[in-house]
Amino acid sequence: MSGAALLADLASLGPELMLSGAGILVVLLDAMAPRLTRLWVPLALLAAAAAGVSLALDRWGAGESFGGFVERTPVTTFLSLVVLLAGALALMASQAWLRRERIGAGEYAALMLWCMVGLLLMVRAVELLTLFLALELLSFCLYALAAYHRRLPMASEAGLKYFLMGAFVSAFVLLGIALLYGETGSTRLALVAAEIARGGATPVLVTLGFLLLVAGFGFKMSLAPFHAWAPDTYQGAPSPFVAFLSVAPKVAAAFVLVRLLLALGEAGLVGDWRPLVAFLAVLSMAVGNLLALVQKDIKRMLAYSGIAHMGYLLIPLVVLDAEALQAILVYLLAYALMNAGAFAVVALLFARPGEQHLISELSGWGYRFPFLGFCLTVCLLSLGGIPPTLGFLGKYFVFAHAIGHGALWLAVVGIAASLVGIVYYLRVVYVLYMKPEVAAPEGLLIDSWGRLSVALAAAGTLVLGLFPAWLLGWLQRATSGL
Repeated sequence: MSGAALLADLASLGPELMLSGAGILVVLLDAMAPRLTRLWVPLALLAAAAAGVSLALDRWGAGESFGGFVERTPVTTFLSLVVLLAGALALMASQAWLRRERIGAGEYAALMLWCMVGLLLMVRAVELLTLFLALELLSFCLYALAAYHRRLPMASEAGLKYFLMGAFVSAFVLLGIALLYGETGSTRLALVAAEIARGGATPVLVTLGFLLLVAGFGFKMSLAPFHAWAPDTYQGAPSPFVAFLSVAPKVAAAFVLVRLLLALGEAGLVGDWRPLVAFLAVLSMAVGNLLALVQKDIKRMLAYSGIAHMGYLLIPLVVLDAEALQAILVYLLAYALMNAGAFAVVALLFARPGEQHLISELSGWGYRFPFLGFCLTVCLLSLGGIPPTLGFLGKYFVFAHAIGHGALWLAVVGIAASLVGIVYYLRVVYVLYMKPEVAAPEGLLIDSWGRLSVALAAAGTLVLGLFPAWLLGWLQRATSGL
């Protein structure tokens, strides 16, 4: 490889290198100047913002790099921006939590930045081993962050459960890659699909390889039946980190699943996989909504609700085309804003880590904290798919695509599941405003960063729900080449 080509390849990783370097810088500065601990989260936020601006301005160009192992397209740029947005919202919500719990911010900020690096590489990878390395970089950082509150047994338990299940899933993914490589002689998805289409692979082993990959990334999306880790991990992990964990890995994993289904389509096998995708969608919607309905802890409720939302997201994948991808992208952006916003409010309103975050404790707090109560209400209404929020628009596109492509029954199941979801979302709103206050909050630290985080999430889901034309026009142009 010539020097110019190497420099071009490195330049294509500009945002990832920027985030990696910022993480290393934060760790070094934290060791040398520990008294400046309040600066590390803003510094990480600045790095994420700089990477996002560079992507939005398209400074790094499009196309493949490193011999076709990673690519940049308008779709990957959009998803990278969604990941960075989720990371920025979580970082803003984290500043008050770190101060309140008196925990060092340097490692936390660095791990968050390296999580974003792994996710950006997952979104861009078109080669299976590159994808696996990105997944492992992400996973190691997530395990550490889940157990970051070292003094709490619940946090250690959350991190341990996540690590043990994640280790099994990593083994499944690696075995799936090995099977596909053994049968096709390549780890690039396009070449794997071409070899399968040529008939040069054993169908049983190919099917098993793809099943293992779907199981692995279904775990990251917390799809049923790969969801068991989510409620316990969400409950024990730091709430501002859960604003990131519940959103960003699902964005990247969902797009990996899209790539796998596109590869199956190129291999002429996608029709055989549609019943499986539909089954996972129905199972996730049913399990997520029914279990969320009986939760008393708001973090566990949102964890099960996230399982249901990933079920809605699978509906367009049953018939994957440009319109389906557009619906998926709208839904992922909506989910990032509304779910991260909801967890950011929870992080600000509950000051006793290690204990339950009971919905009943929010009684009357909509009047005590009018701004936070309003933002939480907007996010919950968006999660329920109530207009004029972006969540409503996302569900509309998902269900309309299913109806327009001969999957009316799947749309009916999704609409029925959404009606169940509205019940437990509105229950929280009811408690906020219609129940008398039962306990005054203690030990809260609500700072400007936290307020800005929830304001951006609520404003984003409202403004884009009311004025979606420019977003939809851009996504239509970005997905027209599928």
